[in-house]
Amino acid sequence: MHSRPDILLLFDIDGTLLDTRGAGAGALLDATEEVLGLAREKIPPLDLAGATDGAVVRKLFADASQPLEPSRVEAFQKYYLARLEERLHHDEFPGRLLNGVTTLLTRLVDETHFSLGLLTGNWRAGARLKLERFGIHGHFVDGGFGDDGEQRNDLGPVAVRRMETATGRSFAPHQVIVIGDTPKDIACAHAMGARCLAVATGVFAHASLLPFAAWQVLESLEDTETLLQVLAA
Repeated sequence: MHSRPDILLLFDIDGTLLDTRGAGAGALLDATEEVLGLAREKIPPLDLAGATDGAVVRKLFADASQPLEPSRVEAFQKYYLARLEERLHHDEFPGRLLNGVTTLLTRLVDETHFSLGLLTGNWRAGARLKLERFGIHGHFVDGGFGDDGEQRNDLGPVAVRRMETATGRSFAPHQVIVIGDTPKDIACAHAMGARCLAVATGVFAHASLLPFAAWQVLESLEDTETLLQVLAA
């Protein structure tokens, strides 16, 4: 009997695994007011879908006419993370895991040919806070994060290298599947020759994702059995 080939699954976080219901955006606005001195009502709308934290912060510094100095970015990040943690653990926090995620992750970790990693624009510390809030951080080995670059397409190769080191496995591009909810996730997969399973659980509807030529486009991650068959194909 032939063993199944190793498959690396790289998950986006926001809009794919969970919905913080604005906790992340709120913390960014908090930090912009406190650290950069730009009043909340004067901050232009944030376009966070598929964005990296670094790119968002660069724009916020520009909006506030502030130089992007490392010490200032560090202060911004520190305040943002503190406010994010507070918002995630507030008694009235409205966030949730998206439907099917818990069941899918539980099944995937039992399938030894799958390796689970992250490919997210979140800073590593922010990603951890969000995943730990919902008890799913331990499912993931490592990944690529917003700390690794401002352009999402640069994060994929970083994630693969880290996962190869952590697992002792090698993953050719055709063995890598990016799972995300935005056109930027799809573009990131294309940039490294990987496949993308796109899900319409974020701000983009199923029909809106189709033109970007993902390998698969699904409504959600709810149908675990079908997903396992698709991912193993």
